[in-house]
Amino acid sequence: MSNVILVILTRTDSAATVLAAATRLGTLAGGARFEVLVMRVPPVSTILVTEEVLTKEQEQTIRSHEAGRAAALRRSFGAWAAGQAGEAGPRWIDEEGVAETLVKEWGGRADYIVVGQPLEHGARAEHEALHAALFASGRPVLMVPAHAGTEFGETVAVAWRDDKFTLHAVMSVLHCIPRTADIHVLMGRRADAPPPRIPAVLAEHGVTVTGHELPVGKDIFGALLLAKAHELNAGMLVMGAFAHNAWHNRLFGGVTKYMLAHADIPVLMRH
Repeated sequence: MSNVILVILTRTDSAATVLAAATRLGTLAGGARFEVLVMRVPPVSTILVTEEVLTKEQEQTIRSHEAGRAAALRRSFGAWAAGQAGEAGPRWIDEEGVAETLVKEWGGRADYIVVGQPLEHGARAEHEALHAALFASGRPVLMVPAHAGTEFGETVAVAWRDDKFTLHAVMSVLHCIPRTADIHVLMGRRADAPPPRIPAVLAEHGVTVTGHELPVGKDIFGALLLAKAHELNAGMLVMGAFAHNAWHNRLFGGVTKYMLAHADIPVLMRH
């Protein structure tokens, strides 16, 4: 039985890297079947609440743009799929619809979801695709920056926080990294707090790790985590994903928000 990896493509400039990262994740997981999803934006979803109608001209322009984007992404998919082994080959899925609905449908049946990191001021559809993957699918999500390395898995950094979200992320990654991986647990510590402990779940699964304390309170903690991951030459960061309120405000937990904007290595997250 193989894993199912759903790959969500949004931009042509990141498609090749996202697909390469999915291939690497499939290898680490011991094999996978790939489903590649492109979501076309429904024209009606682009209309502001202050507008009353969607004109035919507007609808035609939006559909033409989305068709061109999907066609360009399919070319990237075709070049990648030609190099994939297996009888069935990767599955191409091209659907128009709301991101949350489509990702919940397709992602809910996958073992992992791989999606590109949205540009800070990128299209709304990019941000909605990532948000839906993180908070609507219930699956572990590998977010891949456009120019990130894709040979990850040998050295892994875990941003540990003692809560269910981080635990979910760690449990997901334990099934897809080699036993020989060099795993580093990054733990925050406030000046007046006792020393943090290596999470028991890792020892219980026979995983040997190295712990690192990072000071909490003075600097942006997400920046400290990312800098430490680079210092350790980690190819991937594992962490929980947090949102503090409704999506329409787009407010995430501080570290989650920082990583969505600044991560330059693949980040495996789970809510």
